[in-house]
Amino acid sequence: MSSGLEQLIPAASFLEEAFLRWVLTPAVEQSIVPRVHSQHPVTVNERTYRLDYLIAGDSLQLAIELDGFAFHSDRAAFTYDRLRQNDLAATGLTVLRFSYDAVRADTARCVAQLQAMLRQDAVLAPLVITTPRIEVPEMTGDPMRAADPPQHGRHSAGEGYFAGVRAQVNRGPLRTCQDEALAALANYYASGGQHAATVMAVGAGKTALGVAAALSFSRRRALVVTPGSVILGTFAKALDPGIPGNVLYGLVGGPMLPGARPPATLVLDADDEQISRVSRERLLAADVLVTNFHALGTGEASGDLLAKLEPGDVDFIVVDEAHIAAAASYQRLFAHFQNARTLLMSACFQRLDGKPIDADVVYRYRLVDSVADGSAKNLRVHRFAPDTTATVYEAVWPDGRREQIVGRDALLAALGNERKMARITAQSEAPIRQVMAVTRTCLDAQAKLLAPVRPRVLFSAMGQAHAEQIARIAEEHGIACATLHHSMSASAIASTRRRFESDSGDLQGIVQLRMLGQGYDFPPVTVIVPIRPYGSFGEFYQFVGRGVRILRHPGLAADEQCLDVVCHAELGLEEHLEAMCADNNMDPALLLDTPLIDAASLERDPPGGDGTTDGATEGAGGVDAFVLYERGRVEQRVVHELDRVEARRAEREMQLMAQRYAVYAQSTAAPVRFEQFVDYMRRLTGDQ
Repeated sequence: MSSGLEQLIPAASFLEEAFLRWVLTPAVEQSIVPRVHSQHPVTVNERTYRLDYLIAGDSLQLAIELDGFAFHSDRAAFTYDRLRQNDLAATGLTVLRFSYDAVRADTARCVAQLQAMLRQDAVLAPLVITTPRIEVPEMTGDPMRAADPPQHGRHSAGEGYFAGVRAQVNRGPLRTCQDEALAALANYYASGGQHAATVMAVGAGKTALGVAAALSFSRRRALVVTPGSVILGTFAKALDPGIPGNVLYGLVGGPMLPGARPPATLVLDADDEQISRVSRERLLAADVLVTNFHALGTGEASGDLLAKLEPGDVDFIVVDEAHIAAAASYQRLFAHFQNARTLLMSACFQRLDGKPIDADVVYRYRLVDSVADGSAKNLRVHRFAPDTTATVYEAVWPDGRREQIVGRDALLAALGNERKMARITAQSEAPIRQVMAVTRTCLDAQAKLLAPVRPRVLFSAMGQAHAEQIARIAEEHGIACATLHHSMSASAIASTRRRFESDSGDLQGIVQLRMLGQGYDFPPVTVIVPIRPYGSFGEFYQFVGRGVRILRHPGLAADEQCLDVVCHAELGLEEHLEAMCADNNMDPALLLDTPLIDAASLERDPPGGDGTTDGATEGAGGVDAFVLYERGRVEQRVVHELDRVEARRAEREMQLMAQRYAVYAQSTAAPVRFEQFVDYMRRLTGDQ
């Protein structure tokens, strides 16, 4: 680059530097520099945005917004910068947008548009150059390069591995949704954004996106943080070139890093290795650090990971399952590396504490899109609806005192008492038996459909005793089942998982207590049975998501695969199912209006199913809680009926087209008809 305003005005990305060098420099005199403010903060409705550049005149406050990528699809257009521009316009700012391709291929027009705007201000007009000298920009045709570091001084110490590999990342093997999300991130980071979030449905491939983002946007060192060891292991395998199916070289569509060496990756898990023993030199020798938030520490002790790493050591952070990002550990992480770009990924639209994700959501890929694209199973919900109007529980204390618990809210309050929950059992087993009969029917139907694959079922329970009770009833219904909980030894957990996951294993079901949750994806899980309430939609959604991933089945297409969700309506799960519909723009009537299924096989009156209680079994030193109702009805609903999925997708597409047409019509003297515009856009994007 020759000398220009990029030498005098800060740039956070190559795109910003390109604007300064090839658009602003030929447009105005250098004396404009004091009036150009980089990353200028603007607060609107308690949300603070940072403008790429603010050019401050007398009557004109000109916001320069730079777009790294030209979006062309429905989902990719659902981006943060649309809402951002609306907010900025509401403050009275004049917004001028330039894309990467516009700066590269239509430079003269960009200069002319900028000059025309500046001439409207009495202070800025005299600074406009009468005869601008337009150069041909030294820019590649790949708009992903917009987020690269500025070229001016780009060979500073610390670039290392990523400077050489960044341009070699092959996006070809990525799924469409992953590529769109990566493009949205490039657009966001290139225009100065720092804290991005992507909401990706279960099965959409968050892990591959996280790896691709780390390779594309890291400058010195990337840090991947997960909430637990399961997801940590997923990322460790994704970054290990020796593991089959790794993201670097083992994707179905081909290698992501053809002809390039893998990043030096260091996996840190507080459960496997004492973090205090890991030297700072060993940390700095890695290009990518993978850990869970338990290993971060507070930074106060010398052995903490945060104490070993200085703020400048990490410049890109990937947080998986970001719906729990309200945790103090994550907040300490962001505060410590305050200048790092961050990517928060989650399948859920809200955090476990019920608040929105604390970042700019730049891309959404909903479950309904994943189902329609064949990346996720459809959902088929079977609800057992008891005849009673409220759930009644009874807590029997060791001294014989009985405490009645009435309704779901009271049970949710009890969930916080681990001592109480550890001993909970159902006094009447009839409801569990009703649910289990439906589960057995679902497994039988899935077995016929999936042969020779053996379908599996995951149960969730309220406590260890409750889990053991559910496993026993499952066995009585011919479902080989075991329990899985944190109090088991590591070897027992591993053995139980092998029995469940192996094709030759003897288990068809597992009752788990917050074990096989986020990050656990085992496609043969085709039935999910939550036999406990959930206070958080996010936690419920994560459990359901464990069975959403599509099976690679030679004889069964993706659109023929379903996940059966069998649930007890009075546990309050229906509102979570409705929230799932709302999040995916699906009609809640799909849950409420579908006729009853044939329940003839459920007419049996099992022991304890005559309306009487079975008696309490009190555990030493603990407390037992008992569910006191039995009878009801079973209903079936298909959550994402495919015709409605496609209809809703078409509706969203037309809404997007209408928005685009409005912008086009406002800037064109003689716009074509809407129908012609739609036809042109579809041909432009290859949809026809």
